[in-house]
Amino acid sequence: MNILITVCGRRGSKGVKNKIVRTMNGYPLALYTFSIIDLLKKKSTDHIDVAVNTDSHELAQFSKVIQESIIVERDESLTGDYVSKFDVIKDTYVRVKELTAINYDMVVDLDITSPLRTLIDLQNVIEAKQNDSEMDVIFTVVKSRRSPYFNMVEEDGGSVRLINKSRYTARQQTPQSFDMNASIYAYSPYFLEHTNYLFDGKCGIVEMKDTLVLDIDSEEDFEWVEYIHKKIIEEDQGHKDIYSNINVMLHRNISLESGG
Repeated sequence: MNILITVCGRRGSKGVKNKIVRTMNGYPLALYTFSIIDLLKKKSTDHIDVAVNTDSHELAQFSKVIQESIIVERDESLTGDYVSKFDVIKDTYVRVKELTAINYDMVVDLDITSPLRTLIDLQNVIEAKQNDSEMDVIFTVVKSRRSPYFNMVEEDGGSVRLINKSRYTARQQTPQSFDMNASIYAYSPYFLEHTNYLFDGKCGIVEMKDTLVLDIDSEEDFEWVEYIHKKIIEEDQGHKDIYSNINVMLHRNISLESGG
């Protein structure tokens, strides 16, 4: 199977400045994503290409820890605050396909700012997509801590109203809902190339641990993710493997650059 993994990140950011290259527990945040890719390539028999879509020189430099990674320079039209991530992934796939002339069976996107995932999580998504060809995209989720059917309101003029007009009286009555944690997406290449919106397709999910849902949108978010990560790598071997492998990658890259 031919897999294209995309890693997308632009320089600068709102909330947390330069968060994609910010240091978390001793290593730049982006290296956690490259580490899980490196572990996957070691374990997999599939052909895996890695494309890094960015306008950040620092991120491009960090990507060198993945041998033969493809740098896709971010199109200026895709650098704004309101640009859809879907459009960036789509642009990356189209350009890499033209460059490599490879017919990819799957496009997997890993979000740099959602580093709390394991190799097993990634393998589960790839396997789920491979086993269900009817799904256009499969993405990771966690169980919602708050139900959209119950006790969620929005402002409406001078008062508030329920977002969902259902008449549930207890959370236990509501259907199970999930939060998208923006960590891992696996797309059908045809769907990615010929549509412009994620939910225009048939979507499936792979569930992850419910603690792994923090988005890094503020300094406080970053501090919480770093705090949780320190705890997780002490208790969970999967996260510890990713953390330890960063040092392995860095030393390997130094050896290659020195000709050793």
